[in-house]
Amino acid sequence: MGGSRQFSGIRRGVVLALAMALVGTLSQCAQPMPAGTSPVAIRHSTTEAREPTATTVPTRSAGPVSTTTATRTATPRRATTATPPRKPAPDPPSWEVVRVVDGDTIHVSRDGVVVKVRLIGIDSPERDECGFEASVGNLRRVIGGRQVTLLPGARTSSDQYGRLLRYVEAGGSDVGLAQITSGYAVARFDSRDGYGEHPREAAYVAADRASPDRGWLCATPVPVRPQTGWPLPGDEHPCPRGQPVKGNESSMIAHSPGQQSYLVTSPEQCFATLSDAVAAGFRPAKR
Repeated sequence: MGGSRQFSGIRRGVVLALAMALVGTLSQCAQPMPAGTSPVAIRHSTTEAREPTATTVPTRSAGPVSTTTATRTATPRRATTATPPRKPAPDPPSWEVVRVVDGDTIHVSRDGVVVKVRLIGIDSPERDECGFEASVGNLRRVIGGRQVTLLPGARTSSDQYGRLLRYVEAGGSDVGLAQITSGYAVARFDSRDGYGEHPREAAYVAADRASPDRGWLCATPVPVRPQTGWPLPGDEHPCPRGQPVKGNESSMIAHSPGQQSYLVTSPEQCFATLSDAVAAGFRPAKR
C-alpha cells in the first residue's frame, strides 16, 4: 500500500508539472493551440524555440517533481603554441692588433690569420704628410697590442686595395670616432664624397666639426714647389702665381702644384702656402 501511494504521488506531481508548463505556454502564445497537439509536444517545441541549448532534467524527490533547466555553453579552446626563447647573438670575435700602418689602417691577427683593416669613415695623413707621426702615435696608444672587434658598416666589405672596411672597437669604444675627436683624423669617405652613407656617419661628421685641432698643422711651413711658367700647362682653373695652392671647399682639400688632381681642381680659395691652407681648415691632398 505504501508503494502504491508513493507511485500515485509521483504521478500526480508529473501531471501537475505538465499542467503548469501548459499554462505558461498558452499565456505566451497569441495563437490558439492547434487541434490534436499534446501538451508535451507544445512544451518541447516551445522550449526548443526559446532555448536551443537548454536541457530539461527532471529531478525526483519525495514530494512533487520539480524541473531544473541547465544551459551548457561550449567554449572553444585556443590552441597555444609555446614560443621558444631567442638565443642571444654571439659576440663578434676578437682580433689582436699586430701593426699600426697609419692613423686609419691597421693589421690584426686571429688564429694565425693576419688581415689588413681600413677604418670606415675616417681619413688621416699619409706618410711624409703633415701630422702623420702624431696620428699614428695616437692610434698606437689607443689600440696597440690590444684585442679589438671588427664590425661591418660600409657599402662594400673591402676597398680596391683588398683591405677590409670595418668599424674597429676596443673595450667597447669606437676607435675611428676617437681618432676624429682627438683631432688626428677627419670624417671622410662617406655619402658626401660618393662613397655611400655608413651608419655612424652623422656622429663622425659632428665630431669632426667639433674637433678643436685636427692635427694637420706642421711645426714648419711647407714650401710650394717652384715653377718656371705660369699658369701651368693644362691648368683649367689657375690660381694667381703668388697664391698657387688651390683650396676645394666641397672636400676641404688643399692641392699643391705638381700633385695628381691639381690641374683639374677648381678652387674656391687660393693660398700662398700649404700651411696657410691648413690654417684655414683645409687638409693636404694625399697625392
